[in-house]
Amino acid sequence: MEPQDLDDIPQVTKEEAIAEVRRWLDVEKIDPDRVFTQMGDQVIRYGDLVACLEQDTPDGKLLRFAISRGRVMKTDRSRALQHLLQIALPPGVAGKQPADPASSDSTTPAA
Repeated sequence: MEPQDLDDIPQVTKEEAIAEVRRWLDVEKIDPDRVFTQMGDQVIRYGDLVACLEQDTPDGKLLRFAISRGRVMKTDRSRALQHLLQIALPPGVAGKQPADPASSDSTTPAA
């Protein structure tokens, strides 16, 4: 991603960022005491992230940007992967169901 593209990243809202952090904690079961980042003597744990976002701290703003950038990168990787799959698969294969290897033809059920 080029530096000039950083301004073009659509920012997630504070509520979306909080929901993402809660998903990390609740669904992915990340330990709230696990260190998210450490800068010198300052340690930010996963359990501190929601408060950073709610209070709109500089760390919270940076986290919103990081979540936003992560979503853009995930979308870009997904598009690139789809493009590679279209190149790698022979014409007519994309979207077809694989044949049942247990059946010798499509009219005889597998035993």
